[in-house]
Amino acid sequence: MVSKSTHADEVIELLITLVQNKCINPPGTEVKSISTIKNHLTQHNIPCQVVQTSAPERANLIAEINGDGSGPSLMFGPSHVDVVPIGNESAWEVDPFSGVIKDEQIWGRGTLDMLFIVATQVQAFVRLFEEGFKPKGDLKLCLVADEEAGGIYGTEWLMKNHPDFMKVDYAVGEAGGIPIAPGRLLLGTGEKGAGWKRISFKGTPTHGSMPYKSDNAVVKAAIAADRLSKYTPPVNLDYIKLMAKGLGLNKVTQLLLSHRIFLPLVLKMSHRQNPVMARLLHALSRMTISPNIFHGGTKTNIVAGEAYLDVDIRTLPNQDDQYIAAQLRKAMGNLGAEAIIEHPPDQPGFFTSEGTASDPQSEIVPYMVKAVAEVYPEVQFVPLVMAGATDLRYLREQGTQAYGFSLFDPDTPINTMATLPHGPNERVSLKTVEYSLIAYYNLAKEFLGH
Repeated sequence: MVSKSTHADEVIELLITLVQNKCINPPGTEVKSISTIKNHLTQHNIPCQVVQTSAPERANLIAEINGDGSGPSLMFGPSHVDVVPIGNESAWEVDPFSGVIKDEQIWGRGTLDMLFIVATQVQAFVRLFEEGFKPKGDLKLCLVADEEAGGIYGTEWLMKNHPDFMKVDYAVGEAGGIPIAPGRLLLGTGEKGAGWKRISFKGTPTHGSMPYKSDNAVVKAAIAADRLSKYTPPVNLDYIKLMAKGLGLNKVTQLLLSHRIFLPLVLKMSHRQNPVMARLLHALSRMTISPNIFHGGTKTNIVAGEAYLDVDIRTLPNQDDQYIAAQLRKAMGNLGAEAIIEHPPDQPGFFTSEGTASDPQSEIVPYMVKAVAEVYPEVQFVPLVMAGATDLRYLREQGTQAYGFSLFDPDTPINTMATLPHGPNERVSLKTVEYSLIAYYNLAKEFLGH
């Protein structure tokens, strides 16, 4: 039997290699990391299948330890190997694709989102296979491309082309197990939907030297962006109440979080003390609208005839595309009638996906508590609908109970951790890697074991 220390060394080596593979999406080229993982599994005599998609250099990997059919099935994943672009590399303290170990942390793009989960799920799968694990239900490993651009070459492709493999009772992916209070860990029970939109305006081109009363598309788009950023969509407190109850907050605080009239005051007070928590509470209480890209005009001395905004919209469960369009037009006031609202043509992956949620008290949750007891005894999970979208939404839509579940060490402040994914100096602690490996191994062994 391979020792636990050997598995810890291997998972760190695997994670560093995945960072160094530099699978930036776009264009993706995830086949590099999929090949790395295939070679890793092959070295341990584990059968797996690399599933090539219709796009060059895009690939997914699936593997399975078959159960005897006497219990539910569990998937590690779908977990993505693609990472987002760097942006300003000068803001980094290290080469963002070095995978260097510094200050007891592994640094590099994708370490937190979500290569540490990929590596620890792979290594937990390896350890179980080598021990001759005979589960009650199937244990599946699913590693995918393209999550950062919507999943059309990854999870969505597998759902269409390998539906039997993707049919599973339970799944664990990004990202939970985050210490939020003494004796409390966040559990991702759901996520908001994604509805990226391009909002375009038409104007009348004329000479820029005489702009009086001109029909300028850039001005319209600028006013629309300002109105969208200040608009307050309808508030829903259901998910805040669920989190507040899980945190064990006192009755006064729960009361404040349970009434719309008090929420603006709570957000202002919270932002002064804990900006990350304020942003989370805000996101959990409504559809959010963030105008993030602005483009318009052709030349400095021509009044703009066209301009557009690309807007990141995140919806709560049961808020569909029709709801999004209605709210956007209402927010823009008199400009709403002439605005052209469509999906960004250069972002093919992110069509509207509705928010999804799993049962926070399903049969696997007590096993999650047992899985982390080695590190966090007597812990309770706090259910959280995550602000961002993940590939778990595809599984929830088919009836799978899917959860954001990993295990972070308590020395990583939640405020710091919230700024690292997609930001400079992204990194994950060696303890978090070790703890997540333990958590995935224990969960599969306890939940699927005889």
